[in-house]
Amino acid sequence: MTSETWSLVEALRGRSDLAHVGRAALVQAFPEAPPAMLDTAAFHLFTDGCGAAAEWLATLERFLRRPDEGLDFGATWHLLYHLYNWLQVEALLPYTRARLGERLGDAEQFLSEGDVASANRVLAELRAAVNGGLRPPKVE
Repeated sequence: MTSETWSLVEALRGRSDLAHVGRAALVQAFPEAPPAMLDTAAFHLFTDGCGAAAEWLATLERFLRRPDEGLDFGATWHLLYHLYNWLQVEALLPYTRARLGERLGDAEQFLSEGDVASANRVLAELRAAVNGGLRPPKVE
């Protein structure tokens, strides 16, 4: 890792208001996202996620010092839990309530017109976003 990376990690570690500043940054990046989604994102990134990442790094150092004790599965799982949930939330953040309603309305319209293939494409897009596997198109 570069010295810049360690410097940024140290700056992050030194923040006493990480959860508050992190949520504010999310609000700035996703101003139309529902508050509950912003709260969830802030939790998985800043409230608990940063600590999970630090614990995982500490687990690696412990392993280097005492390899016979193995790696801490719990620390790895805890970090992956936050990363996975962040990926799910990140995929949905650009979808405002209005955008979700609009896309569901599109699917309903396609179905009412008998265009099942187009309805399935919309539903697949939404399903992928819910599963964290697709970045939805930017809303202009």
